[in-house]
Amino acid sequence: MTRAHPLDPVALLGADQQHIATRAQLRRLGVPSGTIAHRLRPGGPWQQVLPRVICLQSGRLTVHQKLRAALAYASPKGRQPLPGEVLLTGFAVLADAGLPSAGHPADLAEVDVLIPARRRVGEREFVRIHRASGVMPGGFERDDGLWSATVARALADVAPRETGQRRFRALCAEAVQRRHCELGELLDQLLARPGALALPQVAGVVEDLTVGVRSVVEGEAREVLAHAGLPAPLWNPVLFLDGRFLAVPDAYWPHACVALEIDSRAYHLRPADHERGLTRANRLTSAGLPVVRTTPVQLRRDPAPVLHELTALVTTGPHGPHERISWRRAR
Repeated sequence: MTRAHPLDPVALLGADQQHIATRAQLRRLGVPSGTIAHRLRPGGPWQQVLPRVICLQSGRLTVHQKLRAALAYASPKGRQPLPGEVLLTGFAVLADAGLPSAGHPADLAEVDVLIPARRRVGEREFVRIHRASGVMPGGFERDDGLWSATVARALADVAPRETGQRRFRALCAEAVQRRHCELGELLDQLLARPGALALPQVAGVVEDLTVGVRSVVEGEAREVLAHAGLPAPLWNPVLFLDGRFLAVPDAYWPHACVALEIDSRAYHLRPADHERGLTRANRLTSAGLPVVRTTPVQLRRDPAPVLHELTALVTTGPHGPHERISWRRAR
């Protein structure tokens, strides 16, 4: 068996690029076209994974190899892309950021790539192409050497295709909650695309985020309250009692001094978040504020009792320490 010399330039290239190379790179290293074709033969040691992109080994591609191959395919022919000229975007970015609703990076079936608008590259195999409407947005180099768009830009790129409003709402809420992007940055990216607000999933998320909703269950609760004809509350406001921090309830009606807390372990990021939610409700109750508590399941299946209690409190307020409470909107 013939083994590659440790200084073999092809072996070095493969080691540096996770065994993903372009045909142009191999030709620049002096590999003849006939040799490339021979090694790509059925049962050969190499495999063609995309047009112009070769894996210098056989077998199933790893996630990292798929990402690298997608970027290589979308890069300008015959040369290395400039830093930030081609970017990973979409679910490849969201899954890598750890957003639960984006799934695990190992489960990615497709790789989203962002390229300049004037480039002519078609979608092939597992590669989905997105084109920047103007100047390419700023990206960053990941620890693995691949270039990526920001989480906010990745959300904006998946928005037109993510017609499931519930999951898109969850993705945006998770990104803001986990501080992968600032609220203003996300809104800017979502609204930058012409006609963005004509997409129901984008319009709904923008409205939710603007009024302070920060989770899927809060968005669903907001819809339930609106359909019931209740006045719109503040969502996630910061409350102060006599000028000192008190709590951040899920929803609050300032004119009535009534709070709503939605209890759910499933929609808290960590168990500690759920415990803090319980502590928050206890602080509000101890301060004398009426607190209506519910769960996502109750709101979906039988919201009538909760709505009846809220209506009674909101229409008969103010209650408790109304004059001692001040508030600041969610950021």
